[in-house]
Amino acid sequence: MPRSTYRNLPKAADLLAVKDELVAGRRIVVGPSAGQRLSGKKGIILGPGATATQVRVLLDGSKGYRTATTKAA
Repeated sequence: MPRSTYRNLPKAADLLAVKDELVAGRRIVVGPSAGQRLSGKKGIILGPGATATQVRVLLDGSKGYRTATTKAA
């Protein structure tokens, strides 16, 4: 049986500030913490992901989106 994804977890104030800056339509550059293959790639944010720390990103030259996890600064 799949685990429930609904959880009432508190949200960190730092993370919410970072998440507010990540709005749909904004251009981004993937940071080095994503690994060698993805670091430095550019893309556009499509919208929020499944959790409070995720966003959907369409990388330049890609046909489908990737889900990226945000980190508090």
